[in-house]
Amino acid sequence: MEEIAFLKKIPILRDLNEEELGQFLKIARRVRFPKGQPILTEGQTGETMYIMEEGMVEISKTLVMVKGQENSRDRDKVLTKLSAEDHAIFGEVALFEQSKRTATVVALTDCLLLEISKAGFLKLAEENPRLGYKITRNVAQLLCSRLRKADEDTIKLTTALSMALSR
Repeated sequence: MEEIAFLKKIPILRDLNEEELGQFLKIARRVRFPKGQPILTEGQTGETMYIMEEGMVEISKTLVMVKGQENSRDRDKVLTKLSAEDHAIFGEVALFEQSKRTATVVALTDCLLLEISKAGFLKLAEENPRLGYKITRNVAQLLCSRLRKADEDTIKLTTALSMALSR
């Protein structure tokens, strides 16, 4: 019952009933990552999404190489930190397309995650189209929100660059 209460707080599962949440749990696998361990690596092909149950992660991207900054630490830019307290998920794009990971995710603390594979999700959606639709719709809303934020950040950066170059 605790698991169901936890899942109801996850944005992509928010409107699922208890039976549907139970079905979702059947395709989820609990995985642990110790502090400092990479969970996803930018550029690698991914086929899993993660829901955070415990811990905190850091999401970073590799910047374009700048002359004199060959050290990989200088090339990585931390974009954000996600916490289980925020009911965070990541890697959701992997459920819908086979592509390379767009960022690296590293455990900042010991983490307990629910791992959902693309194959498991597609099987669930095929067996229960209504449930698959609900989750897909919720993931689409999450992706739209993230895209909107990325657009806003791009405008801010473009404006700052334009102002700096016009001096």
